[in-house]
Amino acid sequence: MSVAVLEARKHRNTLNRIRAFCDARDIEWISELTTDMLDAFRASRRLAPLTSIKELQLVRQLFGFCNDRRWVEENVAKRIKPPRNIRPNDVEPYTSAEVNAIISACNRIGTAPYERLRTRAMVLMLRYTALRIGDVAMLARDRVGADGKRWRIFLRTEKNGKAVFLPIPDELKTALDLVPLPRGCSEGSKYFFWNGLSSERSMKSIAERSLWSVFKMSGVHRAHAHRFRHTLATELLERGASFEDVADVLGNSSDVVRRHYAKWSPGRQARIDDLMQRVHCNASWNQGEAAATIH
Repeated sequence: MSVAVLEARKHRNTLNRIRAFCDARDIEWISELTTDMLDAFRASRRLAPLTSIKELQLVRQLFGFCNDRRWVEENVAKRIKPPRNIRPNDVEPYTSAEVNAIISACNRIGTAPYERLRTRAMVLMLRYTALRIGDVAMLARDRVGADGKRWRIFLRTEKNGKAVFLPIPDELKTALDLVPLPRGCSEGSKYFFWNGLSSERSMKSIAERSLWSVFKMSGVHRAHAHRFRHTLATELLERGASFEDVADVLGNSSDVVRRHYAKWSPGRQARIDDLMQRVHCNASWNQGEAAATIH
């Protein structure tokens, strides 16, 4: 299999870099690449540690794919060791004031209600469900339904297929009800934001641009959609949720939640401090009682 034809949209940047690396060395077939050559490729990239780990995962997937199809004899990328003891990116949940500023900005973007109502519903969806922007942009109407006296959303996330089954507040349901039909779509649209005619990639880009306008208008520093996931995780842990609970809400594994959110929550740390203080007090009391008994 020629390196030149190994291209997929999702991994285009990394694959193009590998292809350029191979072209510069007259390497035509992916089976010609060795571990040493991949080491040289990675050294040429000069990426941040976390980005380097992500790219290594993509390279391993590429060679795993080729190995499964017998285009290469082995996955030589598995021999490369990723950097260790890498500090994860700092988690930055929004404050209440920042969330309010972002929601308020939805009412000021654009020149007509169409974009404002759509973006407000997207922001509230991010706020109350912490879904990724791709899942929000492609949200189908049949994914929101009544469950007794409350409304729920049920879907499988685009990234990992994890099931998400969450109650949503009336504020979000009202915002979804007010979302106008997507432009170019006839009545009875299957989706809240997508017209079903453009590509999914195009719809996600539209959603990202709309949110970028809101974040800019809000004036919130370093605002982005993913911070809503950090915010909800923070709030859940501060209210006593376990890592498994938060993982179920976010559609992640408990290991991922623990790695990203274990150390920062002031509310959670306060509860831990209180528990430890009780242990300390009880231990001191028992030791004092034991000493009195000895005397």
